[in-house]
Amino acid sequence: MVTRMQSFESAEPMVGRIVEGRGETDHAAVNRLARLAGLLYFVLIPTTGAWYGLTRELVAGDPTTTLAHLVAARARVEIAVIAGAFGFVDYVILGVVFYRLLRPSGPTAAGVLLAFVITSASLSLATIARQMDALSLLDMTGMPGSAPEQIALQVTLAVRGASNLFLITDIFSGLWLIPLGWLGMRSGLLPRTLGIALISGCIFYVATFVGTVFEPEYGTTVVGRMVGVVSGVPGFIGEVGTIFWLLIRGARRGSAPAASTV
Repeated sequence: MVTRMQSFESAEPMVGRIVEGRGETDHAAVNRLARLAGLLYFVLIPTTGAWYGLTRELVAGDPTTTLAHLVAARARVEIAVIAGAFGFVDYVILGVVFYRLLRPSGPTAAGVLLAFVITSASLSLATIARQMDALSLLDMTGMPGSAPEQIALQVTLAVRGASNLFLITDIFSGLWLIPLGWLGMRSGLLPRTLGIALISGCIFYVATFVGTVFEPEYGTTVVGRMVGVVSGVPGFIGEVGTIFWLLIRGARRGSAPAASTV
């Protein structure tokens, strides 16, 4: 009995080291996942950001003006379409990484986050497909039997249809920030300030959708500017802050709480 007790006591420190080593391994894995999320989030800036910046000015004026804009900017739009397509695929992967990272803190909320991301990315890729339709219509210009006025009208419909489709994505681009901010705070992955900033950013996206439905020039109205300052600025700070927080800090120790059913 004494021998067995001595063996047990001598083995106890070893067990402690094994458990401690497993904890180190788990934290390292979570830390790598957090940094990967930061990198994928960052990639959205030169891809989806560039796509939006390069194509947002296509919807302007009458059909003839829209056609002229598209012809003049065709090479730029083609580059933007490729960048946007890669970016929205990256967005889906980001959603999956965040789901894996935040699921222990709230499986249901993490699942909702992933659903919002997938819906938003799918609608955005459909938007890009409409822009590709507009580019295809340019190849019909000058073909026998083609009417320039009719082609200009179809190009305008495709471009504006793409713009309206992308407007719907604002709903999901805003809503996904709520579970992201909440789970980020709950898990300890993000500081409270960034979590609150992310959640407040939801108002900007959803208000942009609702406001534009009633007023196409919503962004230039007093209400639109106020919402942009009150919600858009904190939301922007929250998203950019989250990117660099995850890239630089990764996952702090203790940022993987026990599993939750919420």
